[in-house]
Amino acid sequence: MSNTTKRIVVLGVGSELHGDDSVGVVVARRLQGKSLPENVEVVVGHTGGLNLLFDMEGADWAIVVDAVDFGGRPGEICVFEAEDADLVKVSRVASLHHVSLADVLELGRETGITPRVTVVGIQPGQLGFGQDLSAEVAQRVEAAVQAVVDLVAGAQEEPAAKRIEYSEDGTTR
Repeated sequence: MSNTTKRIVVLGVGSELHGDDSVGVVVARRLQGKSLPENVEVVVGHTGGLNLLFDMEGADWAIVVDAVDFGGRPGEICVFEAEDADLVKVSRVASLHHVSLADVLELGRETGITPRVTVVGIQPGQLGFGQDLSAEVAQRVEAAVQAVVDLVAGAQEEPAAKRIEYSEDGTTR
């Protein structure tokens, strides 16, 4: 990797014990089977917590894939920059983990770990203990994988100014 190549880390997070909350882990595992550029590292982060901070250390860009309750339909995908999000709201609803993404980003700022952070959020439908992915979310896993592949392919672009939503037919709006 040359000095001009950005290090990108994709973090798939979620609890495999809570239904649709596991979607980030499922997406990360699918991405591990894809041919991605050598500057891209895919991490199955499970419930993440403070370990996410260590995974982001040294990265220029972190793409976090997680179940995010943004008020959409189950399985709907929303891609947004963490810096553009209402982190108070996101910290309440975006993470079922012990340490929220907002907490991780705040600690990162305090310790100098400050990569660009993009969230690929998938609207959960069910979060019950011991459940598998809901049918709606399971049907959208490949679209979430493609959203990450698209982001990585456009890695030289500047951060998105608006959120991107991936509809059921795979188009963006």
